[in-house]
Amino acid sequence: MITKQRFDQRVAVVLGGTSGIGLATARRLRGEGAAVVVAARHEPAVSDADGGLVFQQTDIAKREEIDRLFAVVAERFDRLDVVVNCAGVIIVSPTMDVQPRHWQRTMDVNLTGVFHVCQAAIPQLRSTLERGLAEQAAIVNVVSIDAIAGDRGMAAYSAAKAGALNFTRSLAIELAPERIRVNAVSPGAIDTPMAAPATSLAAGREAYRRAIPAGRIGRPEEVAAAIAFLASDEATFVIGSNLVVDGGVTAGTGHPDMLALFTP
Repeated sequence: MITKQRFDQRVAVVLGGTSGIGLATARRLRGEGAAVVVAARHEPAVSDADGGLVFQQTDIAKREEIDRLFAVVAERFDRLDVVVNCAGVIIVSPTMDVQPRHWQRTMDVNLTGVFHVCQAAIPQLRSTLERGLAEQAAIVNVVSIDAIAGDRGMAAYSAAKAGALNFTRSLAIELAPERIRVNAVSPGAIDTPMAAPATSLAAGREAYRRAIPAGRIGRPEEVAAAIAFLASDEATFVIGSNLVVDGGVTAGTGHPDMLALFTP
């Protein structure tokens, strides 16, 4: 149970907030006192567990819908403290088979959409600080371990996420003097609807279990905890960082087990 109210009286927007990591993050921030606007293409099913979450239909690939989202936030709450970019799409295909429209959609959502959301949100984050309503504001961009390493069949996704990660770093440097902190979170294999095609079958889950040092697939709530930390005042000196939440996958080189090779 969450008892520490780190986000009392604060307003957060979570893009991609109706399923998976985004929904877990929205619930986490709401549970810690924030007013939370969840934005996604499709309206979620009504759930008692999600009481207090405000839904705004938004396609992150369309700038006009992003602008409308933040207009609604300004009108309803008149402040903005936290923005979490968690919307994403993925395609798995050999590079030679990737269609231009699939490549473009992957970039529009995973990279260009992140840019548009940040650009649209920054004036409201600045306003919150300029009016003395908060000491700092935060943007957390959810990227992926594919931002720092590649996977077969995921060239478009990896390229978009790598771009989003370096965009995060550059923006962090720009905004740090204004007390707007920008950071990234890179999840590994997490039990979400987007990962379900690869993890729902027993063979897939077993393959991931063997590949992950922690011995299991991660939970959305574990990533949400990392996002909440970066968005909170506890992370006021964390700027331009990439917090990896992958069960230890990227801690290794990918080489064979040296102990197995050389230990009698």
